[in-house]
Amino acid sequence: MEGAGPRRGADQNVVREVNRSLVLAALRAGGRISRAGIARVTTLAKPTVSAIVDELIADGLVREVGRGATSVGGGRPPILLEFNAASHLVVGAHIGARRTTVAVSDADGHELGRREFDTPTGTPEAVLREVAAQAAGVVGAAVPDGRIAAVGVVLPGLTDFHRGVCLLAPNLGWRDVPVGEVLTAILGVPVYLHNAGQAAAVAEHLEGVGAKVGDLALLYVGTGLSVAVLCAGQVLYGAGGTAGEIGHCRMPGGTVPCNCGNVGCLETLASGPALVRLAREALAAGRASVLNGGFDVRDVAAAARCGDAVATEAVAEVGRNLGLAASWVINAYNPAMLVLGGGLAAISDLLLPHLRATTTQYALGPARRAVEIQVSTLGRDAEVRGAVLLALQHSTTYDRVVLRS
Repeated sequence: MEGAGPRRGADQNVVREVNRSLVLAALRAGGRISRAGIARVTTLAKPTVSAIVDELIADGLVREVGRGATSVGGGRPPILLEFNAASHLVVGAHIGARRTTVAVSDADGHELGRREFDTPTGTPEAVLREVAAQAAGVVGAAVPDGRIAAVGVVLPGLTDFHRGVCLLAPNLGWRDVPVGEVLTAILGVPVYLHNAGQAAAVAEHLEGVGAKVGDLALLYVGTGLSVAVLCAGQVLYGAGGTAGEIGHCRMPGGTVPCNCGNVGCLETLASGPALVRLAREALAAGRASVLNGGFDVRDVAAAARCGDAVATEAVAEVGRNLGLAASWVINAYNPAMLVLGGGLAAISDLLLPHLRATTTQYALGPARRAVEIQVSTLGRDAEVRGAVLLALQHSTTYDRVVLRS
């Protein structure tokens, strides 16, 4: 290709990072292990291992913990090493429309503390200042004088991962908010921004129902609707960071205004608000129901479980529309697993029969037969755990990389 220059430096950097990850993985998996032991496990050359270990010791990520037993052949006993999980901390923050959760973990991802509080009101900058204060507070309570290495933030909306900007979060009233820039200025550490569905997918992949399935899609449904896709274990962001916004695909004939500013988006037919609206429309048309006055998703679900016709039909309609969304995802991405996550996963027992039936009807046979449909096992923890895990992924201390830049 004309103008293409050598990439030796870039390639060497990639090799170096891969080797570093291999060494860290061996230290995590092997407990106390020698440099020679790491070389055997990783098949890396001993000088390469020694250079990486020396660097990790200098960074405080690895420590020497004494000498091991002398080998049968004699010689000096090896110096044993172990990963120092207390070397630094990472923070994950899930800023939801109503509630915000902040968690702190060590370098191994073990949670050390968390706080949950009502999402602050006011300007985005004011909200972010309060989130930063809560993050500093939870770190101080868990590990006084602990060093934060990275912060992961997840939001319910469109995010540009590359720039750390919230493009649009209708339920927060945010547009073009430089989240990463604001929080980095306050906390003095790198901040990485993702949407809630991406975070939940990563958490389910590494710690939940995903069981490290590499090609996984998570249908994230609650106040809105989106899909997060992992390809070969890596998050698919898209050129502008907005991949997966299936909820804003317009449905032919749709007339309901969407929070994004368009009309007839799929999430107006397949979401928590859609479920409530469908029930209200039936009541306005004179249908009899146990539902009356102010009610929410939980009330509609409870009524459906009791056999209420209005609630049952509303659930069925939302379930079918989610099945249509699932069929698009299955046809487009051919995942090995599709996970139902987000707030509406709590009523999966009601939605799944309709989702599965519609998926069977519309998904292509080969793709449909290859996919396993599951429900989130992490529940409300998925987003904040994903925020923590993504902060770890971006830091230089984590060996399981699921990022695509």
